[in-house]
Amino acid sequence: MNNTFNINRFGLLLRRQWLDFGKIYLISFGVLIGILALIYSISLTDDKLKHLSYDTLNFRYPLFLITGLLFVSIIANSYFMHLGQKPKAIINILIPASSIEKFSCGIFYTVIVAIPSYLLCFYLTDLIFVSSVRSTHTLVSSYNDHYGKKVVIDNLAYFFSTTTVKQFYEYYYVPFLINAVFLLGSIFFQSFHYIKTAISVMAFGVFWVTSTIFVMKKLTNNTVWVGSHYWQDEKNIFFLTSLIGILLTLAFWFISFIRLKEKEA
Repeated sequence: MNNTFNINRFGLLLRRQWLDFGKIYLISFGVLIGILALIYSISLTDDKLKHLSYDTLNFRYPLFLITGLLFVSIIANSYFMHLGQKPKAIINILIPASSIEKFSCGIFYTVIVAIPSYLLCFYLTDLIFVSSVRSTHTLVSSYNDHYGKKVVIDNLAYFFSTTTVKQFYEYYYVPFLINAVFLLGSIFFQSFHYIKTAISVMAFGVFWVTSTIFVMKKLTNNTVWVGSHYWQDEKNIFFLTSLIGILLTLAFWFISFIRLKEKEA
């Protein structure tokens, strides 16, 4: 099979992969909604609603981050893990599609399908439960800004309308980076893919933070910043962080593709 991209073959491969993974994906989304609904139910009991406060719905932020991290990483890590098993690996090699079509199919299901589906599941769950709370309760607070204008805050706002969530947009690259790392782990390791990848990520994270702190300390030790400085502007820091995250994502995807080709060689 030549290593070219053919849209007709790609469409057939998408249909074939859906027959293999479709039920698993649907079950995963059902389990996700069930977990979200259970946690919302526990966190919004009648007793807790009697003592409603501005932080009653704050449980949603760690819930969104934790379940999102787990869902995206598990979906990505499970897509190519069959390559570690000889019988299934042989079947995958015999599929009449090029490596780039197989990898693109993996990106389609683990990124284009999985990430928006997670956001939709969380959005619908939040919409249902928060709408129920808003139908019987109201909770607003206000303050005067530095112009003296009164600002009213709805403390029962829907999750994706809150100010905190709008700050998440600066980290839009994170789900894609997580996908790239765990997709590579599913191809790179022969067994215990998720555990080995998670340990590798934690080790890399510790090394990255430690080295960054060390370098910044060396650069700023016994120095005084005069006037404006690049690192004093948060926009510059977020831009550089995003750029590094995007480059790492592309690099991990490229390495995954090369590793997939080596597996099929």
